Amino acid sequence: MRHDATSFHRAYRDEARVLVPRDRISARVAELADEIAACYRGREVTILAVLTGAVIFLADLMRQLPLAMRIELVSVSSYPNAATVSQGVNFRTQLPDLSGKDVLIVDDILDTGRTIGALVQAVRDAGAASVRTCVLLRKLFAEGSGSDRGEPDFLGFDIDNEFVVGYGLDFDNLYRNLPDLCVLDRHRRAVNGEERP
Repeated sequence: MRHDATSFHRAYRDEARVLVPRDRISARVAELADEIAACYRGREVTILAVLTGAVIFLADLMRQLPLAMRIELVSVSSYPNAATVSQGVNFRTQLPDLSGKDVLIVDDILDTGRTIGALVQAVRDAGAASVRTCVLLRKLFAEGSGSDRGEPDFLGFDIDNEFVVGYGLDFDNLYRNLPDLCVLDRHRRAVNGEERP
């Protein structure tokens, strides 16, 4: 029996408000691929994707890139379990050999900037020839972010300081498979003190 993905997604969306619909995501990913391709034209790029939030973004982006590329994955934790505030940067895997390589870090969201900042420094320390960053989302006025947060080289969307799920982003490892980027209403009510998720 075939599962009905539409009904499943509809049930999940009852708890969420669509912030960026899938067609806008698709169009912006194609534009990002054009920007990245222009930057790396004629060179091989090593894409270092941050698990687990960036996997869907990575899959869509890499299929649009007309470049010679290598894919590497790194696991970095800032929001363990049901945390909605960064708990600090924890590298769960070792970096691959990046010496002399042009590295593009791909991540789902730029919040306080601590995770991507630590990763950029680690890649530089590993001897990469160059390091650039590509993030799907950047939170404006994120809690705990300062003037040293840094700017991504390639950016999908700016969003307000809301907790976003879908398209790879999660809450307690759920909602990653929603095709749209959504604000989790249940979490928003919890933040306002009305209920706990």
